[in-house]
Amino acid sequence: MSDTKERLIPIGERIKQARKELDISQTELAERADISVPYLSKIEMGKSDFGVSVLIRISEALQISTDKLLRPDIPETTIIAADDLSKVLDGCTPVEKASIIETAKNMRKAFTEAKKNKI
Repeated sequence: MSDTKERLIPIGERIKQARKELDISQTELAERADISVPYLSKIEMGKSDFGVSVLIRISEALQISTDKLLRPDIPETTIIAADDLSKVLDGCTPVEKASIIETAKNMRKAFTEAKKNKI
């Protein structure tokens, strides 16, 4: 198997996983990304090479960063978010910190529900 094909398989698997987490069909994702269903199917199976523009359209349709699709093992995105959150919490009382964290958890839950309900 070629090096390119070896790299495409896990990317396709991550695309498929993200699609399933949103509970949308291949048809719906293909429509959102403006590609054909057979093409999306080949991408998800790692059998088709695709360009940056297709990757961007898929990531936008899935509402996920291209980093998560291409290289989820790279921690930069998580580190930046953790640093931002640390700055927000700096100087807060324990009660304020707990309130901020609880609010963030509730927002995340609402976003997840909205994605499931396609709001």
